[in-house]
Amino acid sequence: MLRFIRHIPPYLPTLLVVAAICYLSLASDPFPDKERLFDFPGSDKVVHFIMYGGLTATFCFDYYRRCADLLKPRLLVVALVAAIALGAMMELLQSYMGVGRTGDVIDLVANSLGALVGILAGHKIFARLFTSCCLQK
Repeated sequence: MLRFIRHIPPYLPTLLVVAAICYLSLASDPFPDKERLFDFPGSDKVVHFIMYGGLTATFCFDYYRRCADLLKPRLLVVALVAAIALGAMMELLQSYMGVGRTGDVIDLVANSLGALVGILAGHKIFARLFTSCCLQK
């Protein structure tokens, strides 16, 4: 399984998640005529948390599968800041694009918390998962 993973182009999964987030954030109705999976007060905040947590966890996957230096994950801090900046940009674009979406500071907080939890969880999971693989090279 890990051999297959090595053949995926560098950071392609992360770029696909970024593209999905951009589409879901900026499309006026990304899922027309579909029942909402999350339909309770504040459910959109949960979705924001999951999207940005998934983004940073995917970045950790990409970072560690490349056998990055496991003891110096400085790039993870950059990824966290970039994810928070992406969240802020999406909220600003929603406010100013005029596609029926509105930016929200609470959404930005959910994005940021999701990114933080994703980076911490991704670091813990993927650093451990890929350590043995990288040591065998």
